[in-house]
Amino acid sequence: MKIVIQIIFWSGMITTIFGASISGFLTDQSNGEPLPYANVYLQGEPLGASTNDKGFYIIDGIEAGEHILIASYLGYAQWVDTIHISADEKIILDIQLEPSAEVGEAVIVETRREGGEMDLLTGHLIVSQKQVRQVPQLAEADLFRSMHLLPGVTPQSDFSSALYIWGGTPAQNLVTLDGIEVYNATHLGGAISSFNVDAIKEVNLIKGGFPAKWGGRIGSVLEIINLEGNRKKISGCGEISLLSTHATVHGPLPQFAGPGVWMLSFRRTYYDWITSLLKDADLVDFEFPYHFTDFHTKITRDFKGGDKFSVTYYHGEDIFDLTEDDQSDGDQLKFGWKNNTISANYNHLFSPKHFGHFMLAYSQFDDKLQSTDEGELSDFFEDYVKDFTARGVLSTAKGKHIFELGMEAKYLSILNKIEFPDYGEPIWDWKNEAGIISLYGQDEWKPNPLWKFEFGLRNELCTSGWYFRVSPRASIMRRIDEKTRIKFASGLYYQFFQAVPKFEEMGLSLFDTWVLAQKNLPPSWATHFVIRAETEKLWDVPLSLDFYVKKMENLYRHKELYTPDEEFASMFDKGDGWSSGADLMARINAKKWAGWISYSLGFTVNSFPSIDNNAPFYPKYDKRHSLSISLARDIGNGWTFTTAWNLSSGMPYTEPLGYFYAPNFYYGSFDPSWWVPFWYYGGYHNKRVPTYHRLDVSIAKRANFSWIDIEAYFQIINLYNRKNI
Repeated sequence: MKIVIQIIFWSGMITTIFGASISGFLTDQSNGEPLPYANVYLQGEPLGASTNDKGFYIIDGIEAGEHILIASYLGYAQWVDTIHISADEKIILDIQLEPSAEVGEAVIVETRREGGEMDLLTGHLIVSQKQVRQVPQLAEADLFRSMHLLPGVTPQSDFSSALYIWGGTPAQNLVTLDGIEVYNATHLGGAISSFNVDAIKEVNLIKGGFPAKWGGRIGSVLEIINLEGNRKKISGCGEISLLSTHATVHGPLPQFAGPGVWMLSFRRTYYDWITSLLKDADLVDFEFPYHFTDFHTKITRDFKGGDKFSVTYYHGEDIFDLTEDDQSDGDQLKFGWKNNTISANYNHLFSPKHFGHFMLAYSQFDDKLQSTDEGELSDFFEDYVKDFTARGVLSTAKGKHIFELGMEAKYLSILNKIEFPDYGEPIWDWKNEAGIISLYGQDEWKPNPLWKFEFGLRNELCTSGWYFRVSPRASIMRRIDEKTRIKFASGLYYQFFQAVPKFEEMGLSLFDTWVLAQKNLPPSWATHFVIRAETEKLWDVPLSLDFYVKKMENLYRHKELYTPDEEFASMFDKGDGWSSGADLMARINAKKWAGWISYSLGFTVNSFPSIDNNAPFYPKYDKRHSLSISLARDIGNGWTFTTAWNLSSGMPYTEPLGYFYAPNFYYGSFDPSWWVPFWYYGGYHNKRVPTYHRLDVSIAKRANFSWIDIEAYFQIINLYNRKNI
């Protein structure tokens, strides 16, 4: 039966293309930046499309005659033009949209772009750079922390930027930067996200039910799009905060290099410098020898006919280097972790209706800890992930269908190593390699103005264990009226590779164990069911309501007790889980206000054989209720006031019931003076900490001095000093 379905599906994907069409690219009129996920459609007709992540659109099957073409995009004036087309004519039409600041100087009221008649995605949110900057945050804008205020996104604590989305863990999220996976997208053990906001154009978040073009994860998709830069003139921005200094510069390529654009961005913290200066001034008696850096660059070369070649590079590194004294044989603790990603992307327009995107990429994450005692190595940790990826995607259209066909080949090399020289052999030293080959196809079909369908199929083969999996995906949209839609999405998802945290209960992302599917470690998998309702009928406020159910199998966590000479698979406990809930969100686009109000209801349950004999329990990131308000107001003369408030249920924890004293057998003595307390507990995660709530406020002033804009801001985090746990 599976073979029959595959033959029917792929036969439909390679059908020959006929009919009149309009295609092209949408760009920003002021700087030439491509505009991804914009809406382009024929007024009053069932034909239209969303631009892809490169800003390209195709509308096919257009009848000969006169039509009104409309293009709209978040924060831009709507573009409208009358198009005359003849039978079988193929028009290439590149559209430039003009940015529109509808309110004041600082707050831009941005019409919603996710959702609407062109967007089939459920649980979909688009976060722009402007929105990230509007949210009050500690020291400086942080991409992941700003997303904690979105419905369905759960923070574990104030000290973590990790994203727990619809009951999934950060390891289950697919995080990409210009198409290449980033395997640990945080600094400071998960406290701060890795990306300099200045270098990011926007983030595309799909919380569940995502189509066949995305794979390799069972949770959510976080697609980060780098800024290309200003094709018209050199421009940039910079910021000095309590945390770091960062700057971004971009502009057109030199004339001899041809048309195109470049971008450079850099960030560095200075905890180490500040504490060293304070110690030298006798104001403190310690140093904190830690810092991190981020470096982004992107070079794009434009060619005739819409072709484009770009190279993107990102480097992020954390360094902690503590030396007891200046002697070469002193005690030293040194650890750090870093990301390096580089990708080459080529977009080619084969014809007005045939668009291709091709990518070669390399991504590496590694962490290392080294401790010396009197100059001799005492402890050593090392982990790395090396990812080589080649991908090709073809898009085309036929009548009321838009087809996409893609193939990806990935080679992974992974090391997990812990060594204590006093014990002789390494405690563990595991190296694994695998190839993962994926082939997908999807068909978006709009038979009439009321209905829209998308069917997809993804095939994946993992050579470590030789697992072959087929993942069907489906999405449906029913248009109720001009302002109301109902959507449904479902799919089967597999994950062949993941990070298993060593310090899960602490919420830290340090020295995770990287696990490939192999013998006795089958891939994780999940099914998603999502229903979404959207309307703009109530006071013209965009409202969305998502209901979701996710069933997850083959989840992994570290066992508490492990014998080093056992096989790799015996390190892990295999369990399952499910999550369900609802998200309600209202976009605020009033005369002087911009922002959103959201509420989330969520249930997440896991079970593992080693925890209470496989009894179901709520994981630490399960929060029953969450209410968030994020608003920005233009108060005139360059002043902007922003506020963010969150109220949520407390996290689960395991309540200690008492303790007793017993001999510590490690020291081999029954002498009562060596006895230590042993705690005993009730059920696992059987209690919750008190309700969490916090109010943050910020006021900013923007002023122009000749050729430069300067913005100063003042923020108060936790305004009424709530003592949260």
